[in-house]
Amino acid sequence: MTCAFQFLSWIPPHAISNAILDVAFAAEEPPIVVNLVHPRPTAWKTLIQPIAEAMVEHKITSSPLPFVPFSEWLERLESSAKDVSEETMKRIPAIKLLDFMRSMAHSDVAIRASGVMDTEAGCMTLFATAVAERVSPTMKELKELSSGTRHSG
Repeated sequence: MTCAFQFLSWIPPHAISNAILDVAFAAEEPPIVVNLVHPRPTAWKTLIQPIAEAMVEHKITSSPLPFVPFSEWLERLESSAKDVSEETMKRIPAIKLLDFMRSMAHSDVAIRASGVMDTEAGCMTLFATAVAERVSPTMKELKELSSGTRHSG
């Protein structure tokens, strides 16, 4: 499992749909743009840890996968992508996203080197959510995701 020093502003599907309804039926005229991202981003590992645990729980792996730096994980992925077979592509679908993963790993290295740890995964600036929180009670009251949070979708 990868370990990145970035934040994720993932938002549960029910919150997105409720926020859209909040904006659509608001008494005031809706703003031109509303950033529908989680107003309280969560650390990458906070959301990835339950995935690692679920893999053991569902017998996908026999023990928890170790967390490794993103760059190390990418090296392993690139190694798997050499002379790739159809079977390997099915077993490791992340190979199809290798260019994207390279940019993510590059961003992770840059973030670690800079010491600035308040960026979205992929080295994106965190989105401003003040407008979304003003026009949508759902967004304003949305609780931070945690490793104990379970969402179906």
